[in-house]
Amino acid sequence: MREPELIHLAQVCVDLTLSIDHLPDRGGDIFASNQAMSAGGGFNVLYAARQMGARATYRGAIGTGPMADVARKALSSIGVAMEGAVLPDLDTGYSIAMTEPDGERTFVSTRGAETQVPEDSYENIELVDGDVVYICGYSFSHQKNAEAIRRFAAKNAGWNKGHVVVDTSPMIADIGDESLKSLRTLHPIWTMNERETAILCSRFALDAGPEDYAEQCRLLARYFGDPVIVRVGALGAWYGDGRQDRKGNEQSVTHIPALEVAAVDTNGAGDTHAGVLCAALLESNDIIHALELANCAAGLSTCHSGPATCPPRSDIESAISRLL
Repeated sequence: MREPELIHLAQVCVDLTLSIDHLPDRGGDIFASNQAMSAGGGFNVLYAARQMGARATYRGAIGTGPMADVARKALSSIGVAMEGAVLPDLDTGYSIAMTEPDGERTFVSTRGAETQVPEDSYENIELVDGDVVYICGYSFSHQKNAEAIRRFAAKNAGWNKGHVVVDTSPMIADIGDESLKSLRTLHPIWTMNERETAILCSRFALDAGPEDYAEQCRLLARYFGDPVIVRVGALGAWYGDGRQDRKGNEQSVTHIPALEVAAVDTNGAGDTHAGVLCAALLESNDIIHALELANCAAGLSTCHSGPATCPPRSDIESAISRLL
């Protein structure tokens, strides 16, 4: 019997980042002032979890080719096991991110092996007590990945020996009702930012003020009947478990403050939050303490440029005393 671990069911791709003075005219060409290549996508969540010392396995597909080599090397360098499908005739996909001086970013992305998970891949996963499963809304942008997640959910419906964390992602508006229904059978912890929260409240006709994050959190937790985390950057996060006490009254929503920092780059802060949250849950931490750690990690990650900037565990733990 293996030890409990973080099982990552999202996508690892490659990021090509370019710093440019401006976007070129149609048909034109410009030179970038800076460029970099690194593993991206779901890699950032895994990096954060590993900074906390969590055991982690990537179960998504990986390709064969130069981009796959970049992803494979990055995962190996942080000690993440790769147990997903290897596709021999397709390389891992990549995203070109062009950043202008004002911070505006423009993307062009390809679909590679990470979007072509064999539909039966996740049915072969045997969960053990204490596992934490990470699922991202981006999976539902790809037909095969979505079907693989739905099959995983059908097999593990009602599993309650660990945690499933669903990061709704910016793609939440495009996730179909049947896919959401399948996720709900896993009784996950739903984590989302304020934009994604507003989209779901509107979708389910939940009447909460546009910036009443506590009420949005409470209503969504009641709707799902499962825990909901609403992340609002420098304002912190709200947590509601959707449960009722013995008198039938809903439990109150808890606010977890943010860390006061001088942010330089917020890219990847949400991934850092998710990775540290999963790592803390893997250690059976109280959910509020797990969110304190995740909030601190996300805040500290914005103090450095780049997507995979989760600080070491010691820095995260020492920062809790400075929460607002």
